[in-house]
Amino acid sequence: MASTSAVIPSVKILAVTVNFDVLSEVRTLASFLRCFPNVDTLHIESAVHGFSVAANEVPSVELHARFWEEVSLVECLRSHVRKMVVHKFRGDQNEFQFLKFVAMNAQELQSLHVVLQQENTSSTGKVNETEDILQSLWFRTGISGVLLVRPTVGFTSILQKATDLTSDDPFRF
Repeated sequence: MASTSAVIPSVKILAVTVNFDVLSEVRTLASFLRCFPNVDTLHIESAVHGFSVAANEVPSVELHARFWEEVSLVECLRSHVRKMVVHKFRGDQNEFQFLKFVAMNAQELQSLHVVLQQENTSSTGKVNETEDILQSLWFRTGISGVLLVRPTVGFTSILQKATDLTSDDPFRF
């Protein structure tokens, strides 16, 4: 039976998709990550799910920021995640709020890779803006975010490689 109190300690690499504009998905992400306390490598695809989301489900940036300020620590982020890759990053404030939470709490993080959504790679202004905000984040471990602007293989294609047990990280871009 599914439960937010279930713990799966054997998972070392985890890939999830979340729409950071929908607060219910963000809450689910925080709860979901608690189920995997020993994750070393975390891949997050920032996705926008069509227009099926009701306008009242899209929180303001302030509400979203308050959620990350009030959420209790997530064990895997605090003491285990060493590498994080955010795929299809659009540069929205809600995505930055999550990265700020990670920066303040991830004590073992050694590398953060932010891969821009392909549409944003053609705009020099968007790339520079994202780069500036990433540089403004202060990470407890002393690292800085790495912005990757090159288009990558589609995340769906990467998920198909996930069954290859010979790969160290089947979600690597």
